Amino acid sequence: MKNKNGKIWLRSCIVALACFGLTLGLYRAGFFSFFENKTYDRRMVFASKYIRPCDDISFIIVDQDSIDWAKENYGWGWPWPREAYGRMIDFISEGNARSIAFDILYTEPSIYGQADDDALALAEKNSGIVIQPLNVLVDYQNETQTSQFPVEQIKQNAAQLGAVVSNKDDDDIIRRGRLDYEYEGKLYPTLGTAPLYIEGVPELLDNVPRLKDGTVLLRYQSSIDNYHPYSAYDIFYSYDILTGQTEPLDDDFYYEPDEFEDKYVFIAYYAPGLYDICSTPVSQVFPGVGVHITTLDNLLTDSFITKAPEFLVFIWILILSLFGAAAITFASLTNSQRMTVILMISAFIIGMGLAVGVPYVLFTKGIWFALVAPAMSFLLSFLVCVGLSLSVEGKQKRFIKSAFSQCLSKDVVNQIMNDPSSFTLGGKNYQMTAIFTDIQKFSSFSELLTASQLGCLLNFYLTRMSDIIIEEHGTVDKYEGDAIVALVGAPVEMEDHAVRACAAAIKMKKAEVLLNDEIQKIAAGEKPSDMEQDLYDAFKIMVANNKTIFTRIGMNSGEMIAGYFGSENKKNYTMMGNNVNLASRLEGVTSSTTQTES
Repeated sequence: MKNKNGKIWLRSCIVALACFGLTLGLYRAGFFSFFENKTYDRRMVFASKYIRPCDDISFIIVDQDSIDWAKENYGWGWPWPREAYGRMIDFISEGNARSIAFDILYTEPSIYGQADDDALALAEKNSGIVIQPLNVLVDYQNETQTSQFPVEQIKQNAAQLGAVVSNKDDDDIIRRGRLDYEYEGKLYPTLGTAPLYIEGVPELLDNVPRLKDGTVLLRYQSSIDNYHPYSAYDIFYSYDILTGQTEPLDDDFYYEPDEFEDKYVFIAYYAPGLYDICSTPVSQVFPGVGVHITTLDNLLTDSFITKAPEFLVFIWILILSLFGAAAITFASLTNSQRMTVILMISAFIIGMGLAVGVPYVLFTKGIWFALVAPAMSFLLSFLVCVGLSLSVEGKQKRFIKSAFSQCLSKDVVNQIMNDPSSFTLGGKNYQMTAIFTDIQKFSSFSELLTASQLGCLLNFYLTRMSDIIIEEHGTVDKYEGDAIVALVGAPVEMEDHAVRACAAAIKMKKAEVLLNDEIQKIAAGEKPSDMEQDLYDAFKIMVANNKTIFTRIGMNSGEMIAGYFGSENKKNYTMMGNNVNLASRLEGVTSSTTQTES
């Protein structure tokens, strides 16, 4: 048994290592990348509930309400004059903000004339903290780049330029951000990192967990609205109050410039049809400025997602593969089919719980740990071992059914198949009853009948008697000529084995009377159409010679050993022991007091 279990454990290890190797190969080939990215997005949505936006970032939006308010109060059509954004700069700068980053491109001269561009440029110059965007259009097919810089006076008076070039994955979702962008040999910070350059602390970028291509994994808020956007019209109205152009009413709400003290301010379009829409892990309609805000947020809070080292992922894949195989192997070696099923289900829940739960928990801590490849390794190992276990179990059940269906009742066979632990190869001690039967003075039958007639008569007799033993859940060990060797109480243990054996003996004696009557009636008439001629002739000869069947039965209960014995190539299920021998001797001393010696 130990040797057999050792082979099973060795097989499970081989399966686990094979599944590990296959999964690792597919993982290295990028087979799981698409699915991993999708689970990455789900984890991002889940983890976004556990982080707060950085309090040092403010977001001013040019929304539809602001456009309508400006038209009604200032008479501005769309687009607004750039002097309007100059007012925003003046108001925010008055409050000693740290930076003002525009996600609005001014690549063409103002439609209101050069004076309008000059007004914005002057506001930039006076502020000294304004960041203007630089865009680069990349033609990957022709490998060309086209720059989009602000008009000259706006470019020259900006404190810093920030690149707004996106970094999309193959499925057009922005999971990663850039910290800088090189164009024509010059390295520009992105809009999200430019505020640090204004403050003169770009060294904060040195310890950022970059990927191999220099990008960073962004940790998004669930919505850009988490940064509590300010509407542009609130800024205009507050500016008018600050400059004395209007008097506030008693119930009017307005801001003081110090609302933005020490803030990193972003200004962007937010009206439908105006702002650029990006797909991110948390939303398919995420404003583009949100990517840059997220980059700065992650920098200030040190909350970028860190990708776990590959060697840890490899180890995790191996662990889950081994767990899947070991759990099924352990479950299949239990003695109860019900317990095996329970353990298998439990192992599946635990394995998948670990494969999914560990990456989710780590993600909330800012660590991207592979989910799909380890889960697949566990599933492969689990399912392959389940398949092998079922195959071996099916083979065992087929063997049991083949071995015992001819000598055991169907109920006992089913019991063994449902609980294989009740049946073991090799000897096992049982409290059971041995039964020995034969036909008294059978040699006298042999002298009268031909071999074929004798064979038909024995089959007729043994079938009736064996059916009775099997009906009482007994096991027919073997036939020795006219003798039956049987046992009750093995291979399935029975507390009432003695009662069942006695019941079988009584039924056999009753069947014997009926059998002799049947022989008399058949021999007295025509041969039944479904009866063999040799059996009919045997009946005729028996009646003509005044022969009847008398069964001698010997039984004994006690401790005996039963199991498969013999050689590797030839073995039979049988019993042995002193109590078996006693049953045999008891059968030999029984006799009929009514029969005479032949």
